[in-house]
Amino acid sequence: MSTLNVAALQDVDGAGSKATLPITGSNFTLGPGWGAWEFVSGNDISAATNLDITGFATGYDYHVSIQGGRPATDGVNLLARLSQSTTFNTGSSYGDSRAANSTSIRIGGNVFGNASTEAIGMDIIIQEPNVGSRQKFVLASHSMASYTDGLVYDAGHAGGSFIANENAVDGIRLFFSSGDWTANGKCYVFRRRLS
Repeated sequence: MSTLNVAALQDVDGAGSKATLPITGSNFTLGPGWGAWEFVSGNDISAATNLDITGFATGYDYHVSIQGGRPATDGVNLLARLSQSTTFNTGSSYGDSRAANSTSIRIGGNVFGNASTEAIGMDIIIQEPNVGSRQKFVLASHSMASYTDGLVYDAGHAGGSFIANENAVDGIRLFFSSGDWTANGKCYVFRRRLS
């Protein structure tokens, strides 16, 4: 990630640089350490059972954005699992609004459709996953829209937590309760430095 340098940033009076902004010499400097979301990757979603995002680094929150994804099977839930040391945990290690001791986190409030006029738009936040000594949470804001009549049939917030232990997590797997992903849409990953 590059650093933004601005040589002539002034306050409202035009009197000089704002004292509250990060200044290096006489330049305003805004880099990835200032709490902004930093682009990590963007890829087309392929026809596969699992959408895996791995390689979470220590000291960051992660934001996964699904734009226009679609299941191959109609009427399915979107689920998540987390990995530790690159192994996804499939045990009764999760809790969400359905129950504790589940084998996954349901991150869509309702079911998702597979028609050509339906798509998933979702933003998922994983708070500082790759650090030990605290519980891990997956938070999702989502919608599934039908463009035939323009109604959004499922919109809201969902999520859950990893309850097996408080060890570091290095990845998230997104999959449906039945069937695969279709080759539609994009998956973007961003991260935000915490210090």
